[in-house]
Amino acid sequence: MLAILGATALIGAIAIVPVQGLSAPHPTTSPASTGGQAFALASITTAAEIAERDALASDLSPARQITALIASRDQAAWARLVLYYGGWEITDAKVAAITQWMRAENYPESWWLRNNPLNNGWYTSTGSYLGSYASLDEAAYYAADSIRNRGLYPGIAAALGDSGSSASTVASAIISSGWATGYYGGGSHWHTSAVPSYAAPAGAWGR
Repeated sequence: MLAILGATALIGAIAIVPVQGLSAPHPTTSPASTGGQAFALASITTAAEIAERDALASDLSPARQITALIASRDQAAWARLVLYYGGWEITDAKVAAITQWMRAENYPESWWLRNNPLNNGWYTSTGSYLGSYASLDEAAYYAADSIRNRGLYPGIAAALGDSGSSASTVASAIISSGWATGYYGGGSHWHTSAVPSYAAPAGAWGR
């Protein structure tokens, strides 16, 4: 069961396990859609109880969770969003590996280029890795979808699905996956040093 966490607590306790992974090849609504929460309304009788119920619903809503996850607006924020949309546990090691992946695809100071940090080709404006997405939010959704639902990258999906995966385990899965036709120079173009943090423009996020 998803722990009941406020926006601040979400960042402090980053090992969040989203309730569900992706189930559709593309959003039937905006990725920012909050979805529904079920409540036993029959037991709620006072204004105070109604207020408490509504506060709980707000804290649990996907929109509130995402707002907390992307608060820093940098590469780590986008990495967390990919993990969230994929239904994978969010850990520091996985975030580190995804930010390294982003650096292997784009310069850190312009990682949001074309709103396509991983040069993903699925559902882009051109249908190729040179295409763009409407927002970084959409790009994160389709990155997770491409990994989880296309059946082309089982190694990446398995590494991200393992709560104990190290950054190097995830990186090895990405390098050997064929996401990049050159396999990142056999790994020689992949660097494990800390990735300089840059915040993407506010308008790029789509929320």
